[in-house]
Amino acid sequence: MIAATTPMYPLFTTGFIDGNTNLLYGLIIGMFFGFILERTGFGNSKVIAAIFHFKNLRVSQTMISAIVTAATWIVIASYFGWIDYNQMFIPLVYVWPYLVGGAIFGVGMVMAGWCPGTAVVGFASGKIDAAVFMLGMLSGMYVYFIEFDKIAAFANSGYIGRYTIDKLLGGNMYTTSYLVTIVLAICLGVFMNVMKSTINKSEEKIV
Repeated sequence: MIAATTPMYPLFTTGFIDGNTNLLYGLIIGMFFGFILERTGFGNSKVIAAIFHFKNLRVSQTMISAIVTAATWIVIASYFGWIDYNQMFIPLVYVWPYLVGGAIFGVGMVMAGWCPGTAVVGFASGKIDAAVFMLGMLSGMYVYFIEFDKIAAFANSGYIGRYTIDKLLGGNMYTTSYLVTIVLAICLGVFMNVMKSTINKSEEKIV
């Protein structure tokens, strides 16, 4: 890969840095990310599980803030030519396995109070439940890969490629995709706060 003379993000796919440097940057960013997760309390399954009971909205508030911030900067950077949007990684969409996988992931997260990223942070800080979660996750991954041939047809079903919101609704990333993202983030935030307030009032009546 020939390095570009002018930096443009993503640095690796646009040719500004090589593969080894990209991995090094990923490692450094990952370490900082894990440190921040731990310091903000995301390395505790009780904090994560509380969101599903609408007791502690720290996780949802952080995620909503991150989504809005990232979406805004991607749009700004793409508009000014700092990012090559076409070089950004967007997962290919397989509708039916995504729906089933999302449901399994959601149930597992509710039951355990961990997601893969936070579990690694919890494991690094010595949480036993995080270690059990990771053992189960890795075991499930192992079974999935060795048995993949049996479910390959389903795993590749509903393929629609690199599909984004603007392709579904029309417009482009600067209008439709960005605006829908912001609206959904706001709606999620309002919903979470309404549910938390409703549950708090219900508990006050019981007391």
